[in-house]
Amino acid sequence: MQLARTLPVAPAEKAACADRSYFYDADGAFSPRFAGVAAAAWGVRVERITVNPLYCVLSYARAGGFLPAHVDLHRDLGDGGPPTTHTFLLYLTDDPAGGSTSLLSVLPGDDALAVLGGLVDGARQTLYAVHPKAGRLFLMPNACPHEAAPVVCAPKVLVRGELRLVV
Repeated sequence: MQLARTLPVAPAEKAACADRSYFYDADGAFSPRFAGVAAAAWGVRVERITVNPLYCVLSYARAGGFLPAHVDLHRDLGDGGPPTTHTFLLYLTDDPAGGSTSLLSVLPGDDALAVLGGLVDGARQTLYAVHPKAGRLFLMPNACPHEAAPVVCAPKVLVRGELRLVV
């Protein structure tokens, strides 16, 4: 949380409910830890996981901030390998009353729009909701539709990162 507080807020590229700050794990202090946790969770060798060393800190400073349904883009890691396959969220604060990240059902036509981060309009079923709790790490496939529910207990602060799992 101390690092998150010291990072400058990036200029907004689009309307957003969260401030974004970025940091690059140049000395490898964070990436191996995330890779190890993901490997243990999935029961795979850590060598099958490559973590993107560029991280985003999202800070929802006010109650009511949310993120509508979307999918995360696959990122090129610049190493000649395939792009990222999964997103991870490390929550730095709690919001027991709101701010959950919900995994949503897929609708016909989503796959055609997902490559651009878009989804077909329509009602979706919530399959699972993860509530922000400091220290909780949530892993999900990039292509899984999800949304962030409105924050109740601000601020909601989390680190967002990406990794590639080679199967």
